[in-house]
Amino acid sequence: MKGIRIVGLVLAVMPLFFAQSAKAEMLVLGTASGGQTIRLDTESIQHNGRSMSWWTGFTYYLGNERLEAGAHCGQKIWRVEGKDYKPQSKATRNMISIVCSARYVEDSEDMGNVIVFDPPSNIRSSPGGAVKCSIDQMTVIQVYVEPRNGWYSTKACGGGWIHQSQVHAFR
Repeated sequence: MKGIRIVGLVLAVMPLFFAQSAKAEMLVLGTASGGQTIRLDTESIQHNGRSMSWWTGFTYYLGNERLEAGAHCGQKIWRVEGKDYKPQSKATRNMISIVCSARYVEDSEDMGNVIVFDPPSNIRSSPGGAVKCSIDQMTVIQVYVEPRNGWYSTKACGGGWIHQSQVHAFR
């Protein structure tokens, strides 16, 4: 009887170890050069903290195939099962940009993380003011959590403002 309970317990907890994270958030990035849809599991991106490593791990889907990968952010490549890949489409360029910008994401009381989802997006000197710079790839940036009349203050581009219509919450 005791053995049956142990087997039942093992069977009950096995899915916790082998299933995809319940917190997984899939971000559809578009179409790869081969025609498959690319989705990024944003919860899978490894945080490097203050590490100086160029590599960070992540999970993405090419069509329905789940792939564990490592991105080399200095070379803008990713590796799957020992093979290196370079971006060949806007979707894969955005994948590398997001993974590499999110690897240093840190939570803080006053700041939140957002993804610039439909570039190009302008960072302005003040709400509605002159353009300081333009973000031309999907990327993760930090903003102060309270917008002012639809504008978020950010440290991006040396400090400026981005309109709420250009960003979505990240994680």
